[in-house]
Amino acid sequence: MRRKAVLITLSVAVPVVLVAAVLVPCISVHSPAKARERILRQDVIEICALISQYTLDLHRRPQSIDDLVTAGYLKHIPTDPLTGRSDTWIAEWSDDPKMPGIVGVRSSSEHR
Repeated sequence: MRRKAVLITLSVAVPVVLVAAVLVPCISVHSPAKARERILRQDVIEICALISQYTLDLHRRPQSIDDLVTAGYLKHIPTDPLTGRSDTWIAEWSDDPKMPGIVGVRSSSEHR
């Protein structure tokens, strides 16, 4: 009887702990500003990865962020969560004269 009680307790406690472990990082964002910063980091990582993929696929770098949309790598340019606009991204350009173009992006809000 006691063994069944322990098993029932464990079968209830383990899922509760697992759910809590998944939800705590989501809840740990204490402010909307922190959430926007996290989204910004994710967007920058995604856009930079797509720039790299574009470059590998087409053997040339994009000349604008719009090139990623035109080529189908992005559906649309994401809204910068800190500025609330999609036209404020700053392109980082290659120093390589043999392969000019964009190598990364950053938010214009990082200049503030």
